[in-house]
Amino acid sequence: MTARGGSAAAILRYSENAATLADRYEAIPNEAYYAPVRHLIPVRPCRIVDIGTATGRDARWFAEMGHSVTAVEPVAAFLDAARKTDDRVVWLEDALPDLANLRVRAEVYDYINVAAVWQHLDLQERLRAADTLARLAALGGLLVMALRHGPTPPGMPVYPIDPDDTADLFRRTGFTEVFRAKAQSIQAPNRAAGVTWTWLALRRVGAEK
Repeated sequence: MTARGGSAAAILRYSENAATLADRYEAIPNEAYYAPVRHLIPVRPCRIVDIGTATGRDARWFAEMGHSVTAVEPVAAFLDAARKTDDRVVWLEDALPDLANLRVRAEVYDYINVAAVWQHLDLQERLRAADTLARLAALGGLLVMALRHGPTPPGMPVYPIDPDDTADLFRRTGFTEVFRAKAQSIQAPNRAAGVTWTWLALRRVGAEK
């Protein structure tokens, strides 16, 4: 696992609170959470990587659809529990921005899921992460991101996200934006605090010329 900067601090914070957070994550219904982008999830079986899988809730959901799923998580407490839930999923300990353990597998993916992760990366980490994700995406593959906006939880490193800047960053690494939607948080406490999300979908079309 390679992580420094904001991502390392976030991993430490999640590790300290994993037991409390696990039940909260598992209670979130996938269909409700992914409603804004549900139409983008492939119907036919494909190669999916779920980056920042936490308890594995989303990875298991993708596997139930018949997809070949790899799930990546840097928090050992989350990953140890997730590994016991579904042997159809390949579980890996790894972290953005570099995903060294995933990249050594030399595989590419048709659908890359990065939900509620990007806010923990600082600017330099985002630059590196965009290059990493471009290397992991098959040509024509989709990268789907849930970008968090709103107040910062106490003690948790969270950085502001501009969706336009994010789309432009990925354009420079060979993606084109195909979908964007705003959404409220489906968790009542976050919604009351003013947390909102932008769903951003980008298709890998090749390197910029």
